[in-house]
Amino acid sequence: MIVVRGLVWDDWNKEHICKHGVTIREVDEVCHGKHQTRESYRRRIHMSGKTRSGKKLIIILSPEDRNLKVYEKGIYYPITAFEEVDI
Repeated sequence: MIVVRGLVWDDWNKEHICKHGVTIREVDEVCHGKHQTRESYRRRIHMSGKTRSGKKLIIILSPEDRNLKVYEKGIYYPITAFEEVDI
């Protein structure tokens, strides 16, 4: 499990995540709560977990701030988030 010290938000990722029916609060709940992670492509992190209300989310994080191009351990840029669908 990775430790998320902070998330970097800007207009683009806020609007993008909102289009998927996910709130910033829900992303924070999963990132700062119990979650599972695995590596994805381009050093991105695939995170899955549940919100306090039980909503299952998939979150893709980048370990760098797209605006500042700075990497700081534990600080991530949320690229997308969406509800996990049971098949």
